[in-house]
Amino acid sequence: MINNKYIEERISIETQLINVGVKKDEAEIISDCFATSDEWGVTSHGKRILSSHLDRVSRGGYNIDPKIRIVRETPAFAVVDGDNSFGPVSASYCMNLAVERAKSVGVFQVFSRNNNTPGPTFYYTLKAAEKGFIGVFFCNSPAQMAPFGGREKMLGTNPFAVAIPVPGHEPLIVDMATSIVAKSKFKEYKEVGKSLPDGWALNEDGLPTNDPEEGMRGFVLPMAGFKGYGISMIIDIIGGLLSGSAFLNKVGRFYSEDGKSMNVGFSCIAINPEMVLGEDYPMAINEYISTLRNSKTIEGMKVILPGDDRLSFLKSKK
Repeated sequence: MINNKYIEERISIETQLINVGVKKDEAEIISDCFATSDEWGVTSHGKRILSSHLDRVSRGGYNIDPKIRIVRETPAFAVVDGDNSFGPVSASYCMNLAVERAKSVGVFQVFSRNNNTPGPTFYYTLKAAEKGFIGVFFCNSPAQMAPFGGREKMLGTNPFAVAIPVPGHEPLIVDMATSIVAKSKFKEYKEVGKSLPDGWALNEDGLPTNDPEEGMRGFVLPMAGFKGYGISMIIDIIGGLLSGSAFLNKVGRFYSEDGKSMNVGFSCIAINPEMVLGEDYPMAINEYISTLRNSKTIEGMKVILPGDDRLSFLKSKK
């Protein structure tokens, strides 16, 4: 059943984008991305940030007539220039390309440069899963984290997402930043007057802080300490450096006034599971999920799988 609120939100967003000169086909992609983000409970990347994107259009920060193109390709991968388009536009192009090529080759990877922030990374992997493909998407982002032992912003929160289709059921979805939280959470806490939990942030001097304002001026901490730090570096190298985009603290800021692309680097992978494993995939993945769901539990609790929180939110809105 289609959520009426989703439809209304998507139409409203699309109309506002078209009113500032965005082409209808691109406005459809962006509005679907933002409305889907809200529908799945990721409100930090939904309609609440639309005004910021409209402001970026007004100051010339987006190319609203982009010519996204493949600049290099082989049977295994392609490199794409996003031409400073809206992030959801170039990211959707890249994931669609990966899925289309994976239909015949099994696994295909796309690297992309000259992009802007894609918003909710799970969105692109969800679209792949809806077509029966395992989708992987990751990208770098403006520097918000310091290297271990440092006090200078060098690494982004660099998110990644994976969606795995489960025939007959909703997909498994992993979606996270490599920081302990997305830094947008600091602003949310500030707006409602809440202190940050311990272990989320450092101030400008590299000391722990619970003050959202100090955290925004300072640093967000990586998830799982050194492990998150290492994963952030890998994403920056593969998604950023290898794609030919900006990396480390060279990635542009969203609110920059210079009108230039943020030059965010994307990488997405599509895997055709029934080509890789064969016709046994639907039975195998369902057995996998069933085995986990039915494993022994702590008294009064149930087994939770990645994406369950998003699915619960989605069902509650229908």
